[in-house]
Amino acid sequence: MAASFIKKGCSGEETVATRKVKTARAMNGPRGAFIMLGVIHRDESGPGLLDRWLGAVKPDVVTVEFSNYGMTFRKKWGPLYRQRIEEVCNRLKRDNAPCYDNAISMAFSYVEMPYEFESASRYGQEYDVPVILVDMDFFSYLRLREIEGLLSSENLEKLLSEGGGREAGYERVLARLFFENGVRTVAYTEEMRIRDRYMSSKIEAVSARYRGKRLLHICGWQHLQDPHDLYGPLNPIKVFIYDKTFRV
Repeated sequence: MAASFIKKGCSGEETVATRKVKTARAMNGPRGAFIMLGVIHRDESGPGLLDRWLGAVKPDVVTVEFSNYGMTFRKKWGPLYRQRIEEVCNRLKRDNAPCYDNAISMAFSYVEMPYEFESASRYGQEYDVPVILVDMDFFSYLRLREIEGLLSSENLEKLLSEGGGREAGYERVLARLFFENGVRTVAYTEEMRIRDRYMSSKIEAVSARYRGKRLLHICGWQHLQDPHDLYGPLNPIKVFIYDKTFRV
């Protein structure tokens, strides 16, 4: 079955009326609905928005685009790397050197739990709802195995004093072009296809286990493109965390 947000092969602008219907379905649809909520990673406004979406959708089960390896790594090594980042930043400030906020946020993003996981975990604990991580460990391992070199004191001085990282505002522009005008602003890579095939398979198993329950999948907005229709069998309702038709 085709996804209910932008059907495979479809292009062009999605109407406000269509988005309102879709958002209403996400919040008021049958308990067995599968909802994909596209978010912007490392977005300062993300935690509050996600908390409100969770409260409005009231899912019975939550899956998150996050790996068990990534969670374990951050629990074990996060405090050590956070201390190193803070020490380098403090040293730069003592030397009257710049230390850019966006660069600090990017550095912390490697070692802190993503807000998607934190918000979902709070919701799960409060309402006794299962929260399941469905992303691949392999790609997390490939990225995180280089972190010691990436976050060495020497590299951190360059990163924090020269700035870097893409602002969440820029991501919002790209996402809105896609969701509101059907403009594909980012490439859908082979890695994304492999991960989406893996995650959709795991979510199908979760859906079968919790049959009849409302399932919410929290993922980066780029995954809602799904050009290979990997999530199609789940008949997803796709919504964007910044959907202007949704006010809470």
